[in-house]
Amino acid sequence: MLETLLEHFQGTPLSLWGPFFLLLLCGLGLPLPEDIVLITAGMLGVIDGHSWIKVSVFMYLGVLAGDSAIFYAGRRFGVGLLKAAWFQRFLPAAKQVRVVEFYAKHGAKGLFIGRFLPGLRAPIFFSAGSLNVSYLKFLFYDGLAAIISVPVFVWLGHWLWLKFADDFAAMEHTLSRTHTYTLWATVAIVVLLVAGAWLWKRRASGTR
Repeated sequence: MLETLLEHFQGTPLSLWGPFFLLLLCGLGLPLPEDIVLITAGMLGVIDGHSWIKVSVFMYLGVLAGDSAIFYAGRRFGVGLLKAAWFQRFLPAAKQVRVVEFYAKHGAKGLFIGRFLPGLRAPIFFSAGSLNVSYLKFLFYDGLAAIISVPVFVWLGHWLWLKFADDFAAMEHTLSRTHTYTLWATVAIVVLLVAGAWLWKRRASGTR
């Protein structure tokens, strides 16, 4: 998949816009790993002379655009779409129940956590829109989560190309190892942030 994306976008005007639109489609449910798109974007940035920061900002906007699209689909079509037979092929009733329970348990913070749950991300964001959650609140939590994950994977792609541009087999081998470590590191950061916020809230409530 990585090699295919590079072949299609390398050396073309789509080196930035290609991954951007793929991220937009990922937000709408395209079954393509978002992290692979981000890693590819990092590699293309090196090839075409774009800085890591520029690529990260561009991909960050693509992620938020995709997430916002599914949020506004929920706002526009709401509960009626969830009951449609054709839509339930994409989002079965059992998964809808899981999303409602998840959102009831975590509230707005579930939007932050949902960014790291690929199988439930789109349903969670769609449900938030249908439940009339404030868009600014949605954008805050989703943007906070994306600002953790997006630069990490873009940087990984940037580093891999600089180190293994002449040896694609070694690049794929290294990616298979570092990808897992990167995922766990991102999860660890999220857990620490959530735990820190919970402790801060508990301490603040105890001092009142």
